[in-house]
Amino acid sequence: MEEARLCAEKEVLVVSEHSNQKKVERHIGPLADVAGQTTMVCLTPNESVDIDYKIVPSVGIRLLGIGLMFLYALREVLTNDYDLVVSFSLVPYGLMALVAGGVSNTPTHLGVLGADLDVHAHAWYGWGPRFAFPRFDSISVLGSRHRQQLVDYGVPAESVFILTNAIETDVYDPKRGAAESEYDFVWSGRFSPEKAPGLFVDAVDELNRRGYNIRAAILGSGDLTESIEAKIHSAELSDIVDTPGWVDEPADYYTRSDTFVLTSEREALGLALIESMAMGLSCIAPRIGNIPDIADDGENALLVEERTPEAFADAMERVLIDASLHERLGANAIPVGQSFSYENAREDWREIVEYTTR
Repeated sequence: MEEARLCAEKEVLVVSEHSNQKKVERHIGPLADVAGQTTMVCLTPNESVDIDYKIVPSVGIRLLGIGLMFLYALREVLTNDYDLVVSFSLVPYGLMALVAGGVSNTPTHLGVLGADLDVHAHAWYGWGPRFAFPRFDSISVLGSRHRQQLVDYGVPAESVFILTNAIETDVYDPKRGAAESEYDFVWSGRFSPEKAPGLFVDAVDELNRRGYNIRAAILGSGDLTESIEAKIHSAELSDIVDTPGWVDEPADYYTRSDTFVLTSEREALGLALIESMAMGLSCIAPRIGNIPDIADDGENALLVEERTPEAFADAMERVLIDASLHERLGANAIPVGQSFSYENAREDWREIVEYTTR
């Protein structure tokens, strides 16, 4: 109770921009719920999250707008008495927050959603991110592997928090799964190289070659849309694989599916995987990122060691022929997925704010 009271007295400035407005709801919404006042400097506000927006004019040139964000952030911290400056994504928004916090002597927090550690920290310029991480007063990540990675970079272990990657558990509700299944397998995500939608198509093709009569749906869109459609056509899978495009709320498709398959090359902690587990689907995923934090191989999911069509097809074949395995995976997945609630995210933020502003 005392922690909640103290958090509710804090004024927080968020310096960030999300092209996906759902990310504002998931990552900033729970913070706004527990802080006393949350202000966000951004280019694009999300009216569904009730905070005070300081909207930066982009004047039609996004790069210029991002530059102006830094000036707006500086003005905010120098003219108002904030207790904490928060940002997501180190470049450029985290660096803006770090400088703004430094000139105003305000504690700073960085939310790492994946790419900062999976891509930027390993790039040729990786010395820059690795130098910057320990300069924040606290950092949140989505799982234990990223937490350990930051500790290895010199960030104090006590200042790294695992933040719940929240979903709407009332929307992704296992009771919705009562309808008869239309699809044996479902894939959902952005059609981009790191998500590897083509690998899912290849695995379905492999199962088809093995003689299984299956149905699948691949939800999404992106740069690889044309190549994925061409792959489905060339493999003569058009009658097997449905391609409805991007679906904002895929719960209805999960309801009509038996098994969710994640094929990503890199993933901090796949949101679609969490949603599918919460709804009681059996799930198949590669052993990457922080996924082993929530996926116990053979108990609540199947983890694929090699990202090949044959390896994924082998796992998919197991849930097709072993009804008891399929049922066990789905039942055990529900409490794991349902634990990623907004309430748990709010509790995480209370702990982060209390620690960082102590």
